[in-house]
Amino acid sequence: MTESLQLRFDAGHQQRYFSDRRSLLECVLWVSRQSPHPRFEIWREGAPGRLADGRVAGKRYELAEVLDLSEPGQRERLEAEMRALQAEGGDEGGA
Repeated sequence: MTESLQLRFDAGHQQRYFSDRRSLLECVLWVSRQSPHPRFEIWREGAPGRLADGRVAGKRYELAEVLDLSEPGQRERLEAEMRALQAEGGDEGGA
């Protein structure tokens, strides 16, 4: 099953969707060079929302991780994690 990740940034005004963590990290590292906001939120797909009558009503995302690139060493940790994901050839990663 493909993982569904949502990245929110630019104080919540921008969002992108990814199927793997490596692609998400690449985006964070690229966008962070241009974004005035250092906070990036990673959301994972959670249980679907339900209507009052019990029917499933679309997707719901739950906050899984916050990446604050203003923290010392955070960019280097993300770069190292991305290199490790590339080296193992997988796109899996824990948040």
